Amino acid sequence: MCDEIRERFRRSVEARMVSDVPIGAFLSAGLDSSSIVAMMSRAARQPVRTYTITFPSKYRVGESTLDNPDVPARLARHLGCENHRITVEPDVAELLPKLIWHMDEPTADPAIMTAYLVCREARKHATVLLSGVGGDELFAGYRKHTAHYWAQAYRRIPAQLRYLVEPALMNMPSLRGNRMKGTMRLARKMVRSASLSPVERFIMNCTYLDERQKSRLYTPELLDQISGSDPTVQHHACFEKVQDADFLNQMLYVDSKIFMASLNLTYNDKMSMASSVEIRVPFLDRELAEFVACNVPPRFKLKGFFRPTTKYIFRKAMQDVLPREVLAQPKAGFAAPVDYWLEHDLNEVVDDLLSESQIRKRALFRPELVRSFVNEHRSGAHDWSTQIWQFLTLELWMQVFLDGQSNRVAPGVFQAEQVATA
Repeated sequence: MCDEIRERFRRSVEARMVSDVPIGAFLSAGLDSSSIVAMMSRAARQPVRTYTITFPSKYRVGESTLDNPDVPARLARHLGCENHRITVEPDVAELLPKLIWHMDEPTADPAIMTAYLVCREARKHATVLLSGVGGDELFAGYRKHTAHYWAQAYRRIPAQLRYLVEPALMNMPSLRGNRMKGTMRLARKMVRSASLSPVERFIMNCTYLDERQKSRLYTPELLDQISGSDPTVQHHACFEKVQDADFLNQMLYVDSKIFMASLNLTYNDKMSMASSVEIRVPFLDRELAEFVACNVPPRFKLKGFFRPTTKYIFRKAMQDVLPREVLAQPKAGFAAPVDYWLEHDLNEVVDDLLSESQIRKRALFRPELVRSFVNEHRSGAHDWSTQIWQFLTLELWMQVFLDGQSNRVAPGVFQAEQVATA
């Protein structure tokens, strides 16, 4: 089966290398992009152009989700590729409103920033880029897939002991500035959702605010307007379609239909178009995806328990193609240093856009609750970086598209677009 997967993947990559314009690839320290570049290097007549985005060392303190740029550099040398390391220190306060305009819809994922920056720089040399989007949904690469099994084991602990563990865990410091902060965030999510059914647990682990937090955050007016609505309708509908499948495959199906389609593919498409670059995704080749979905057992996608191997079968398929260093790399993702930006570049922006008067004017959230997120984050009591980023991007989106303040919020963006399309 490993040989079959490797061969189908090779054909998919080579099919997406057909181009009349210069072509390259994203290259992080991760398995997916590294595998694409390895297959490209075998088929290409010239060194493959690869692009690795990284941030200055000051951005990386306590960030386990930012890749080590030395790993892709070594891989590129091993494969005989060109590696363009793009070290960026963007003016995020100026750039963010422009990217929200390009997204055209509120998108609270800071990965739009990294996607745009790497596409913008790569455009100087290449017009088409191959991306590893889809590998995690195909082969089970996300921590939330592992968290499901951890939660099942956690539920076997006697309730009396869990009642002692949970308050202690929830009251622990957020470990900001420490590489364990991501693990702490995952542990808190797990204990928060462990008592739920598998479907409800998965949905909660995909959100950043639970129902109790949202009911306290929303104004009475907003609660009245959304009364009776259910934001998880599509998730439940997808789960029902595959309810007889193994639960890991159910999670992968829902991620493919909702998370990947509405977020990962969307922001990659829009950020690449904003940079005049075309993105191609070999993992989403129909024949490859259908073969994996129908023929690879769940235990070969996620293998083990306490420290499970994600994308196990794909790692096995690529073990004679990639160096051991790459095969052993943990999941990092297409992340951005949000914590650093909120503390430095966006500090004044947060106070301005999330001021009491501005929040009160919107009549969506209770100003004192929004402020408590900001204050607790700044004091280090909790890591609310993702939640604050959500508030921030939503307010910017409303200013651009509801208030008609595009020229103030993102000056020059329209003129630039008109010149680009003329």
